[in-house]
Order: sequence, then C-alpha cells, then structure tokens
Amino acid sequence: TEVVLKSAADWRTEVRGRTLTISLPSRYRVLSWASLGGGFARADYLVNHQVQENDRAATDAPRRYLTRVVRELGRDPRTAVAMMTGANIRRAGIATARRKAFVVSAWCTAGCSNALRVGDVATVETTKPGTINLIVVTNQPIERSAMVEALQIAVEARVVAMLAARLISTRSDELATGTGTDCVVIAAPDAAPAHAYCGKHTRLGELIGRASLRACTRALAARGN
Repeated sequence: TEVVLKSAADWRTEVRGRTLTISLPSRYRVLSWASLGGGFARADYLVNHQVQENDRAATDAPRRYLTRVVRELGRDPRTAVAMMTGANIRRAGIATARRKAFVVSAWCTAGCSNALRVGDVATVETTKPGTINLIVVTNQPIERSAMVEALQIAVEARVVAMLAARLISTRSDELATGTGTDCVVIAAPDAAPAHAYCGKHTRLGELIGRASLRACTRALAARGN
C-alpha cells in the first residue's frame, strides 16, 4: 500500500510498504553518514527503510541491501541517499517550520532499545537494534561548510529531545543522548547564491533546529503507541 503524507515546498513524501521516501524536485546537495550515498553527495531521492529483525542481508552488507531497495522503488541508487532502521516507519515524526521564504521540513524515526549517552563505553560486541534517523530538507541553498553547521544543529535538536524524554542509556544508566546507530541527513538545493552560515543566530538555523526538535519529539512520543 502507498500512503501520501503532507508535503512542503517542492518535495514529496510517501510511505511505500516499509520505506519512507522523499522525492526532491532536482538534485540537491546532501550531507550525511548514510549507508548508501554517505558523505557529500548530490541526490534527488532520500530513503529511510525499515528492516526486519535479524535481517542478515541488511546488517552484513547495508550498501548492497539499500541499493536493491532503491532499485525496487524504481529509482537510481547513484542519485539516492538511503539509510535503514528497525523503528516503525509509520510512526515517523514529521514537522515543518516556515518564515517568509524559508521552509525547513524534518522527518524522524525513533527506536531506542540501543539508547546510549555520549562517552559511554563501546558496545560494538553487544549492539542491540534501535536507531534514531533524522532527515532535514530546506528550500534554501547552503554552502558546504554551512551544511556541516546544519548537521550539528540537527544533532543538538535530537539530543534535546532525548533529554526531554528522560530516556536512559542501556550502558551507563545515565540520561541518553542518542543511540549507537543514529543517522542524520541534511539536504538543500544545489544553487547559487548559497547561505554561508546557518548557526543558531540565523533564521535558517532557527528553523532547522525547530523542525528537527519537533520531529524528534514526535517520533520519540509515538514509538511506544
């Protein structure tokens, strides 16, 4: 089945089976550490795919697995950025923040069985499923350095949402700041002139933070419903 979700600006969001997709109107500049298309990339398709528990194909070869997922959706993996989660895609938190010509939308899925606090002792040998994935898209062009700043603001928003939810690290019994497998994607039009800054003093930074915080808060609240 296909569910069409509320869209903003010129992008379109759908849930197709266990996959949340965001179609962009052109190839955007994207920054992430996603399994498919991570780093700086140019993409017109963003994907958050829900994997089933104990899916060895996904965990053993995530890039190959996501390449197949994107192809099955009828899109080109070379112009896609894709990540995966064990969280329920249909419980995604979605938020849009606007001011005049500025629009920022955020989509978050939250699974917290892998909750950790920054600085916890490494758990690579005993990693549990559970991921907070966050996608942030703006209609404003952003320079590469400012995209790094935008990524930092989105991560700050996720931490604030985690602290507000009073979630506890599975390792240290302290308040968690995320999970061990979180991923964040930032996307903006590849055009000039582009914003050189988007810190918290800027209008763009404000909207990135606001949309990210609302989406993460909603996803965390929905995860147990």
